[in-house]
Amino acid sequence: MSIESLKSLFRPELEELSAYRVPPAPPAVKLDANESPFSLPPDARARLASAMHATEIHRYPDGRASELRKTLAWGLGGSEDEYVLGSGSDELIALLATAMSTPRAGADRPVVVFPEPTFVMYGMTSRAHGWEPVGVPLDGEWNLDAEAMAAAIERTEPNLVYYATPNNPTGNCFSRETIESLVDRFPDTLHVIDEAYGAYSGQSFATLCEERPQCALLGTLSKVGFAGMRIGWVRLDEALSVELEKVRQPFNLNTASQVVATLALTDLAPLLEEHITTIVAERERVSAELGRHAALECFPSDANFVLVRYTGDVPELCSALLGRQIAVRQFSHADPRLRSCIRITIGTPEENQRLIEALGDILG
Repeated sequence: MSIESLKSLFRPELEELSAYRVPPAPPAVKLDANESPFSLPPDARARLASAMHATEIHRYPDGRASELRKTLAWGLGGSEDEYVLGSGSDELIALLATAMSTPRAGADRPVVVFPEPTFVMYGMTSRAHGWEPVGVPLDGEWNLDAEAMAAAIERTEPNLVYYATPNNPTGNCFSRETIESLVDRFPDTLHVIDEAYGAYSGQSFATLCEERPQCALLGTLSKVGFAGMRIGWVRLDEALSVELEKVRQPFNLNTASQVVATLALTDLAPLLEEHITTIVAERERVSAELGRHAALECFPSDANFVLVRYTGDVPELCSALLGRQIAVRQFSHADPRLRSCIRITIGTPEENQRLIEALGDILG
């Protein structure tokens, strides 16, 4: 069999996609990936090392992640059986696409609806699984267009709707009233609220999830200091979680990730709150400093990053920053409205000051 014959066996939807690639060698100041800039101090690392020392890594991990489930239920609410765990929220998005893939009556394939621009994995994962992705443009202020969202849901009858709030890459929280109205108006669709950046906004949709079985919450520790451990969860009604569990691989969350996540949500939680408080304060400082430049417009942010519109040549600006060992995110192949924007992750105070000074030199 030839290579071309083998390639023909791949899903045709993959022709529309490109692999998600990460630069192999990050610069000194990495402000392009929405990670926490703070590493753990020695005493916290020692606590993690002690906990790992007690584990039996020659055995398979706890396939149910029982301790972590209990910790999530204790800290975030609900029962432990409402939580399905994954390797970051990316895996949960893929599990939902796998498990809920039955098309509506009369449809050729299942549909997913999401506002755009937003987290790229909603669209990429749905396409890779043979779904029809339907993006609904945000309005001019990066808010949900309530009428357009309702029209898209009514027209396409999606299995899933995603709302990232705070949204990536725009940084803003969506209107709670708008989301609630859509959840109530379309009870036969699963509405998934992605709270990846919720720690920086002080807002949560947990009560909405508890009150309405057609609502689910995505969460992760990737944005608050544990991006390297790949820990995520989705909380949904038990009648749905039991079905989602059927497509989850039995040992998808390794022992180290389970141990680290449990400590992050308990013993290390006060330290993480300190980091979050610092990042929020720095976000406001960076926004104010960048706003001093006539060529820059900072959009309000509830996340650990800011979206900035630049009146000049964006690739040239990013190249000039990279020449100073500072990486930010640009969007040359995304929503046309983003091509004049850069996204800047909030770093340490020292990293942020280096960015501010570099932009001062470049922009004058």
